[in-house]
This record gives sequence, structure tokens and C-alpha cells, in this order.
Amino acid sequence: MKILNLTKGSTVYTSNVYLVTGSWNALKDKNTLIDVGRDPAVFDKINHASTGVGKHRIDQVIITHSHFDHASLLPRIREAYKPDVYAFSKYIKHIDTVVRNGDLLRVGDETAEIIHTPGHSSDSICIYCRESRTLFAGDSPLIIRSDDGTYEEEFILALENICTKNVAAIYPGHGDPLRHNCKELLQKSLGNVKSAMQKHA
Repeated sequence: MKILNLTKGSTVYTSNVYLVTGSWNALKDKNTLIDVGRDPAVFDKINHASTGVGKHRIDQVIITHSHFDHASLLPRIREAYKPDVYAFSKYIKHIDTVVRNGDLLRVGDETAEIIHTPGHSSDSICIYCRESRTLFAGDSPLIIRSDDGTYEEEFILALENICTKNVAAIYPGHGDPLRHNCKELLQKSLGNVKSAMQKHA
């Protein structure tokens, strides 16, 4: 799996937009955009990326949630590349398939699991690629450093699920990826969430 952040260094307020391809650009690999953001500069970067000879530049798009900074360019991306589009919410325009918790999709050259993580928004999802142990987090608040706040039961269950995965890297919707001590950070987050719930019980 190869991951390219198309909006790194962008001067436009946007989410991270990840182009995920297979390590060898094989014909069966699924060139995938995770979120589309709102910076039109991504088109030039997609058109110059190494996406494989004789392949669609973008086979599919997965939207982590419907907020404008993650989904604004979706109509233009659809028009330019004709990808299949997946999201949890059926209310986003231009969606082909509504995903559910536990669904499996091919992303690049790996199998990815959809994990519904309501909290930041009701339609938030994470995408876990098990071979590379990579988690695309969108804006789901996975690194929680205190036991303040309140959390939905569904989010706690989702975080418990994520903590069972062998996560080695977290690619968030904003900011740089985390590549060190991910499992430990996630376990601490879960402990803080459970402590917060006990405080408010």
C-alpha cells in the first residue's frame, strides 16, 4: 500500500485527502481517495500521481463524514474520474453505496474494514487496513488525553473495537500521521473515556 496526502501544505482550509494505491499498481488494486477535501489543487496531483498503466486514476472514494471540509469537491471528483463513492450517510449527495459498520472494501492492495465511530458526527467512520495495520481516522477523536467530557455509548464501543486492532499508524483528517505507540495511545484514550463515564454516572 502507498499513501499520498494530496493536501499536505495546502493554503486552503481543507481536510487531508489521501490517495491510496497498491504497492505495485496491479490491475486488481483499487485506487482510492479517502475524503476529497475542498482544495482544487488535488486534481493536478491526482493527474500526476503514479496510479498504474491502463487503470482508472481513481476507482473509488470513501468519505469519512459529511462535513464540508471533507466532502466539498465530491461533485467535481465524480465528474472528472467517475469513481464509485462510499459513505455512511445516505444523505450525502453523489453517494453510490451506503456502508455499514463491519463492511469490508478493497483499498489499494489491501482489505479494509469500515468502523462506525459516531462522536464527531453521527456519520463518522474509520477505515482500518489490516495488512499494513493502518487506520484512517477522519475527524474521529481517537487520541483522548483527559477524562473530561461525555461520550456516546456507540463511540465507546467503536473505540473498544479499534483497541482490539493491531494499529501501527493513524492517518487523521487533519494534521500529520501518528506512527509511534499507536496501540498504547488508543488504550490510554479508552481508559480516559471509561473514567469520564464513571465520573458522570
